[in-house]
Amino acid sequence: MTDTAAAQHIPGVGTVYLTVSDQARSLAFYRDKLGFEVRTDAGVGGGFRWIEVAPVGAYTVIALVPPMSDEDPQPGGRAPFGFDTPNLEAAMAEFSSRGVEFEDMRGGDGAPMPPMAYFRDPDGNRIALVEETAR
Repeated sequence: MTDTAAAQHIPGVGTVYLTVSDQARSLAFYRDKLGFEVRTDAGVGGGFRWIEVAPVGAYTVIALVPPMSDEDPQPGGRAPFGFDTPNLEAAMAEFSSRGVEFEDMRGGDGAPMPPMAYFRDPDGNRIALVEETAR
């Protein structure tokens, strides 16, 4: 299969999974503090709730899922994804005004690193926010 053929079958990343302990609390954070769209919020049987959120207009959605077993990732680790922003300063100012706290990773040892910061969701999941223009 050529690279072009593969690209036709997989045009992008559709869903990433983030383990959370309280789906309602996480939904409120991503919707109300980060301004994400709620794409899906439905019961799917057996008391399980399927929730997908995404930045407005984004292709990829984030499924906010509880751990199903002890073998699943547990809430509170480093998220397996990060978010891009065209302006880190403006994003940090806006989200900080909504109560989001940041660990600023800019400056320091002179390593060639894009401007970035980390924030934590209500479960302590650590998520990167990276200025996309620096890449």
